[in-house]
Amino acid sequence: MRRMKGGYGSALGFGCGVGVTTFTGAWPLFALFLLAAVVVIVSLRTTIVGAGLAALQCWGLYATFLVGVRGDLTVDEHTTWVLALLVQLAALAFLASAAVRVIALVTGTAAGPSPVRS
Repeated sequence: MRRMKGGYGSALGFGCGVGVTTFTGAWPLFALFLLAAVVVIVSLRTTIVGAGLAALQCWGLYATFLVGVRGDLTVDEHTTWVLALLVQLAALAFLASAAVRVIALVTGTAAGPSPVRS
């Protein structure tokens, strides 16, 4: 399967991040877990630019609406740790999906005909 372009990955990450932030506003730790899942899933399907933007946007939602008071962006030791975590998850998920794609191309399992239909 082809990767989504960076803009589409960024938009998907932002939309899912807004949904997570809206529905888990009372539980910041649970929201962080779900935002991390959003970053990983989006990063598996998009480019490195889309993965990075999704991580940055999810961090902004977390630091602004789940940790921040009255919607103010809060940048402190805790939120910078969360930013580092989300960026690392995005990079690892992107690299894992790239490795799977390379292995599929090298082994020839990427686009072969189905033995059942042959």
